Amino acid sequence: MGVLGKADIHVHTKYSGLHRMGVLRFPESVSDPVKVVEKAKEAGMDVVCITDHNAIRGAEVAYQAAKRIGGIEVVKGEEVTTTDGELLALFIEEKIPSGLSAVETIRLIREQDGLVVAPHPFSLHCPCLRQKIDHFDIDGIEVLNGGHIDDYSNAEAERNALSGRWARLGGSDSHYIKTVGYAYTNFLGSTAEDLRRSILNKNTSVGGVPIPMTDAIAWSMQVVYHSDVLILRHMLGLDKEETDDPIVLKVRKMNAAQRLGALVGSLVYLTPPIPFLVGMTSKRLFRRWALHERTDSHIMGPIWHQ
Repeated sequence: MGVLGKADIHVHTKYSGLHRMGVLRFPESVSDPVKVVEKAKEAGMDVVCITDHNAIRGAEVAYQAAKRIGGIEVVKGEEVTTTDGELLALFIEEKIPSGLSAVETIRLIREQDGLVVAPHPFSLHCPCLRQKIDHFDIDGIEVLNGGHIDDYSNAEAERNALSGRWARLGGSDSHYIKTVGYAYTNFLGSTAEDLRRSILNKNTSVGGVPIPMTDAIAWSMQVVYHSDVLILRHMLGLDKEETDDPIVLKVRKMNAAQRLGALVGSLVYLTPPIPFLVGMTSKRLFRRWALHERTDSHIMGPIWHQ
């Protein structure tokens, strides 16, 4: 066997849009694409796939950064929302529109000679294909998604991958710079093209671990704090530079009442021990959901179906 490379095939940046926390909305990620590339290289990745939610701009920025940094390659990708669940489009050059069926989305990815991956295919809290995975033209499935700490999601994906129909893939699903490279794909070679070939040949394996709950809590606190800083800068008249930063542009579109409401809500959230209580409650909830899924209970279903 030749040299084995490592690729984190599922990473987010600040171009990934907004995340809802109860009545509040905060960025999915505040990670700068350039710093993501630097962190991926530091974590020992040979390739990193930037897969923002329904956006490709972050991947474009990271791709150019990798050329300057050297020693690592970037695959341009996108996590696309479809009516059947989310799909990862890898090796694309243009944005894939969201809101289409999985069949139509896959057709558009193939038109760009891209690869199709089912991320977290049995997630309890993210839109996913679940049993419909058998009906679509997919190249690989995430059997290790770093963002899933329950006892069901990754295990069920691994069980379904035993059929040998798809490449077995791992990705951190990182929304927080520290967690880039926590979960990854092993492939034969070291370049992006080698990764592509290994996925098509189903010659991959996975490594790493799910993201610890402490880092998930740190992510939530980071995005709230970062948003507060940007809002305060705007309110104090310090936000004057030209920028394409999507979070700054969102803040500029908010009215005064929305900014004040966001500051008050985030202040409440950041008050100890609330972030830790929210995190531990979520962990217990997901484990409960996993137990019901394993016992084939119909009392509860995936949270995103509720």
